[in-house]
Amino acid sequence: MEKDTKSLTKLETNSNDNKIDLAKRIDKAFNIALGKFLDSNGKIETVMQTGEAFGRGLFADIISEKPKEWTMKQWIDETVENIISPIGNDFSFIEISEDKAISVMNKSVLHEKSDETIIASLFTYGFIRGLLKSAFPKGELVLQDQFSRDLTNTTFIFKTKSYSRDKFERERVKNVLSKQKP
Repeated sequence: MEKDTKSLTKLETNSNDNKIDLAKRIDKAFNIALGKFLDSNGKIETVMQTGEAFGRGLFADIISEKPKEWTMKQWIDETVENIISPIGNDFSFIEISEDKAISVMNKSVLHEKSDETIIASLFTYGFIRGLLKSAFPKGELVLQDQFSRDLTNTTFIFKTKSYSRDKFERERVKNVLSKQKP
């Protein structure tokens, strides 16, 4: 019995350490993106690129067992359990099928910490898109037509394959967010 308790305590400690490490990593990546934004005189593309690179890098670092071909359900299970939830973000998945998932973002940790709402939204979109593209290079992250500037209560549609109508989604998100007032 005592051995099991020690193992469980060690697992909980590792889980808490992982949450702290992920929180520090996202804060650092966001601050880098914010610095690049300021250094480039407000070029928002750098924020999305930094977010996407962070998402891809985090996925490569944390998801150690990668199937040859991902299913949407596998990807959601792995990323939510190992990245999204430990960071402090929260999604409610409404639908999960073979080629897409629909969810609502309930909480974004960056928006709770930063006064730079639009920059946090651009970074968060890029970060989540980077996670998705790591498993589904031909996929796309689509936001509902109307979305809030802090992305909470916004419907995210994760697609394993993008279609012609999705081709300019990244630009649409960037344009809509950049036109909103801080």
